[in-house]
Amino acid sequence: MAKSGRFHRLQWKLTFFYILTTIIVMVLLEFVAVLGFYVFQNYNTNKVLAMQVGTVALNAAEHFSGPFTNKENLDRALKEWPLEMGAEFQGYSAVIGPDGEVIAAAGDSLPMEPDIPGLPAEVKSDIRDALALKYQPAEVMEPVKTYMHEEKGAVYIVSPIANQIAVRGALVVKAEHVRLASQSFGQFLPKAFSFFGISLVGFFVGATIVGIAFGIVTSRSLVRRIRKILTSANRWSEGDFTVYVKDSSGDELGQLARRLNQMAGQLKELLRTRSDLATMEERNRLARELHDSIKQQMFAVSIWVSTGKSLALQDAEAARSHLAEAEQLIGHMQRELNALILELRPIAMEGKNLPGALEEYVQAWQAHSGIKASLEVSGEARMSPATEEALFRIAQEALSNAARHSGAGSVKLRLECGESAMLAIRDDGIGFEAGAAGRGVGLSSMRERMQALGGRLEVQSEKGKGTVITARVDLETGRERIS
Repeated sequence: MAKSGRFHRLQWKLTFFYILTTIIVMVLLEFVAVLGFYVFQNYNTNKVLAMQVGTVALNAAEHFSGPFTNKENLDRALKEWPLEMGAEFQGYSAVIGPDGEVIAAAGDSLPMEPDIPGLPAEVKSDIRDALALKYQPAEVMEPVKTYMHEEKGAVYIVSPIANQIAVRGALVVKAEHVRLASQSFGQFLPKAFSFFGISLVGFFVGATIVGIAFGIVTSRSLVRRIRKILTSANRWSEGDFTVYVKDSSGDELGQLARRLNQMAGQLKELLRTRSDLATMEERNRLARELHDSIKQQMFAVSIWVSTGKSLALQDAEAARSHLAEAEQLIGHMQRELNALILELRPIAMEGKNLPGALEEYVQAWQAHSGIKASLEVSGEARMSPATEEALFRIAQEALSNAARHSGAGSVKLRLECGESAMLAIRDDGIGFEAGAAGRGVGLSSMRERMQALGGRLEVQSEKGKGTVITARVDLETGRERIS
């Protein structure tokens, strides 16, 4: 049985899976981005160091106030920035004043001369360019330009230092054997996890909001279309094929709806054909019954009446005897016609289950045939309408045969219901030879009904020992064949 809770509906399942998919995709993209950044740092160490130097130069501007320079703080900043930035290298950091003098320095082989010795000509040119930059107001100032030159295994980085008034100097860094802390995976991993954790919360909140909006807006239309199909399918299961799924879209659901409509039309035609065939089969059976019994008896009645009429003036006693035989045949014919009419009643199963319909029919049959009949029912099980109708028709056919051919004084019916259904009809009539069991039209009809449901019919009979007809059908199999 399907769960009916709100969160078991398709709309909320789609919403949940959309949220989950969004989070997974975003986390994977973020992981790829962080991994890409890690790879970029490993393969672009000098560029990353240049970016860090530019940041240090920007922060160093706060140590210049008007014409004064806080040399102590500037020395401390130059000494501490590699540790703060996670950079390790051999070399130095120096601040060059507007006149080319060294204002502050930190690191290995400190350059204290006015003109730093050993600098390549390109680096000296970069220092002059950095000091020659013109000041621009903060609101229009372009990003600070950082110069980088690599020579003999060393990288030289030059970045101008500018405060709110003017360019006050240039930061020069010489670095060899550069190693960034972020290049160590052991140090990089905790930072990445920390970044992931914060980002995951943001992704979850964002994906939840987007997923709910998707579930409400997008999946509502999909669910509404599926419900139309379910509504029509429910009507079809009740036998109403006048309802069709209205969906003119060209997607998969629209194609499914059109194919289901075609199937419903085909089922409607199939049921109509089946009904016509059943009607034709019943007419043929009645024609055979009327030909084999009523017509022959009518012929016999006509002979008895004709003979009685010819003897009326010659031998009144013989005439009365012939008319009495005719009257007896007419009574027998009347009982057989009543039995046929009883079989044809379309209301036999209307508003009743199989035990109720059988009980009513057995009582009526007993009254018309004059044969004692009883019905015993055990168990309770819900059968499909087709199974109930087949068993009811088998009971009718068996009782009709007992009345016409068996010469029985009593008939017992037993109906057992459980995982399977069993209907047994036993009479105490004259019986027949087992080899003749398959030749009767009535027995063939019973077998066909059982075969259509996947069941079986058993006939046991001996001369002078009566007949037992047993019909068995698995109720689950019967439902599957009808559905």
